[in-house]
Amino acid sequence: MKLFSNKSFNAGLKDSISFGLAFIFLYVPIGALGASQGLSLFEVMATSIFIFSTPLQFLLIQSYSSGISLIPIILALNSRFILMSSALSGYFKNISYKNIFLSSILIVPSVFSACISRFKNKEENYFLYFLGVGLPIYLVSVLSTLIGYYTGSEISSPLFYEIVKIVLPLQFTALAAKHWPDYLDISAYWIGLLLAPIFLFLFKEYTMIIAPFLIGISLATFDYIGKKK
Repeated sequence: MKLFSNKSFNAGLKDSISFGLAFIFLYVPIGALGASQGLSLFEVMATSIFIFSTPLQFLLIQSYSSGISLIPIILALNSRFILMSSALSGYFKNISYKNIFLSSILIVPSVFSACISRFKNKEENYFLYFLGVGLPIYLVSVLSTLIGYYTGSEISSPLFYEIVKIVLPLQFTALAAKHWPDYLDISAYWIGLLLAPIFLFLFKEYTMIIAPFLIGISLATFDYIGKKK
């Protein structure tokens, strides 16, 4: 296939390896959780195939009986995708709406971060790089959900879930490293880490929704003021 001979696509495939490994440890538990909640295979797989958002999937599977009361939380969690899509849209100006729509499921923080850190410093086929990063991660996540659903009882070991707890910090450390030497971008990770106790005290269960926006808006304002000077 011509796709696999494209340098941008292959570069994306290479960069997806580290993220794909992390997603195994994130999505196997999603499948296992769905099985333990008594959900059907179709219901659990649908969350990975059509939603593909780790925190939202955990929320839906854990609280599936809550119904429409989840809508405000879902909207708040999904608002980040508006920001990510807006940032990427400038790089996909010549791509058809159909292709963008079909690939929009791939827009997740890991893919977004990998793309932005590379696009800032390199001219290439942006859309094919985006596909190269996103498609393997998406396929690994769907497959991991399936494996987790059928092996749920066998991976209920506390040790496995302790491993899962350290995967996200490691993943975000890798994301931060990809932004080097853009100090402003990297500082967002450190600010989140250092101020996490304060955010948790102030915003409680809404920290995951409010804190990223506060940090992002603050850094964007700081950057804007710096450029004006």
